[in-house]
Amino acid sequence: MINKKTNKQAVRSLLLTAVCSLFLAGTSLLVNSCKDEFLNPELENEENFTSSMTARIFSGDSLILQNPYSVTNMEDALQKIKDENPDFPIRDFAIQETHRYLKFKPNTEEEVGLLKQDSTIHYFDYRMDCEYAEGFLESRLPDADSISVYYTAVPIGKALPNVDYEVLSHLYIPEQDAYFDAVENMESYPITNVVDNTTDLFYHLLYNAFAQTGNEEELLAEPEPNARGLFSIFATKWYPSGNIKVNDDVAGVKPVTGAQVLMRQWFTVRQGITDGNGNFSTGDVRGKARYVIQWERHNYSVRDGSFFQAETHGPNVKQQSWHTTINGGKDEYHSLIHQAAHDFYYGNRFALISPPINNHFYNFGKQTQIKIAGRLSNSGPTSSYSHLRSEITFGLSAQVHIKDYGKPSDQVYGTTIHELSHALHSVKDRSSYNDIVQDSFLSGNTQVRKRNRRLLESWPTAVEILMTLERYKVRYNITNYSVYSNYQIINYQKRKISEENLYTSGIYDMTDEIDQRRIYGSEYPIDQVKGYTIKELENALSGARYWNDYRDKVKAMYPNKPTRPFIDELFANWQD
Repeated sequence: MINKKTNKQAVRSLLLTAVCSLFLAGTSLLVNSCKDEFLNPELENEENFTSSMTARIFSGDSLILQNPYSVTNMEDALQKIKDENPDFPIRDFAIQETHRYLKFKPNTEEEVGLLKQDSTIHYFDYRMDCEYAEGFLESRLPDADSISVYYTAVPIGKALPNVDYEVLSHLYIPEQDAYFDAVENMESYPITNVVDNTTDLFYHLLYNAFAQTGNEEELLAEPEPNARGLFSIFATKWYPSGNIKVNDDVAGVKPVTGAQVLMRQWFTVRQGITDGNGNFSTGDVRGKARYVIQWERHNYSVRDGSFFQAETHGPNVKQQSWHTTINGGKDEYHSLIHQAAHDFYYGNRFALISPPINNHFYNFGKQTQIKIAGRLSNSGPTSSYSHLRSEITFGLSAQVHIKDYGKPSDQVYGTTIHELSHALHSVKDRSSYNDIVQDSFLSGNTQVRKRNRRLLESWPTAVEILMTLERYKVRYNITNYSVYSNYQIINYQKRKISEENLYTSGIYDMTDEIDQRRIYGSEYPIDQVKGYTIKELENALSGARYWNDYRDKVKAMYPNKPTRPFIDELFANWQD
């Protein structure tokens, strides 16, 4: 005889097999584009370069640039200096590889996780030596196999993850060579082709390397030579900084906190993290560099759609700070999803355990960075969390899908908190969580489906209410704020019992002092329970597999709570 546990396992196995087969069949319908370079970018033609600046003109979506930092090009640049300076005085200098430009090719989510274990390496899912047409990166389509390749440049000797990779170029980056640490810092440096000291060598080496590859415009202080016919290059070492805010349509213009701002200058990447006021600063760069907000932290990555890393691209500038207010569109959407994830992982979460932690070993296995897909939709199937969806597709599908594009800011924020609260539940007690999910959707008994789904959704609803109130009512002091004002549901509590049976306020009701029936009337839940913390209610999730089972665990764990006698009455508002 097959017992109940074995039968559930068999059903689950059949379900996973069926879903996986459907997904893999569906992937064959995806657009089959070039995995490495998307739509086969043009190669920049070396024969087009002359001693004068060459405009970059390309007809397609992207253009692979000639690399000024390749060891070969740097050796040519040095030889040019020596040819122009027969009595070259510096004898102890030679070009030696400092970095490697790599393309990692992960095949599974576990391998992507290996890449993301080291937070000192910054990856991009597009080439670092390529110029892209306006809007191309934001509108590109996924490849047939959907797991991105990742590009980065790492110092020689850096320990690398055990993931297949290809060396695209051997690099020499003089700005990161300790030999040039004492180079004189100046506003501009004239290129005279005379090299007498280390400072002369540094600037002439950079200029030659960029001029030989048609990139000198990035270095020039002025586009035209001076009266003596000499070009000058921008020579100041500078420290990018700025401030990032978002136009939250509920709270107004507010700082974006915890955002990762990268300053990218070819293969040099500097990082800054916005503080509580949205301010950031990065390490030093020389010349022109581009600001990029990468909506990612060690534990989570916000995706642009389902597959690509979400980014906001700032200006490509020299010695300029960047102060921006994100307003509307995908950038605002991604920033709000990031803010919710950041607050849950790194902010005040009321002593709750964290959602799944990157590179952490749980009793069910090792967790990788959680992916949050910012879907550009607010209709059809709702936002969701599923660890199984990611596992059975080998990481092709994100664990969290947010589908509130164009909705009010607090709803985007709150929905993200809601789905991450499911993720928290799944690591709190994976076995119980899986049983709840299975019976919520697969049970042939309507009562079983309701009692399981009510627990499944009422827990994250409670956390959603608390953390959304914390952001808008407490942090930003919007005294009359409630979740969600535009729906007039007042923290999910102004809803008649007949209107909602699954996404209830029942668990949140145990943390506040509002009795809906006394305020709104007999059609609303009676709630005389108060005095519980959300941490205490989280503790009761362990082992709980349905609504009244959870009720009984709360009562058993906290027998001395003054309002304990009213818990049965509260839970009975919603019937199976």
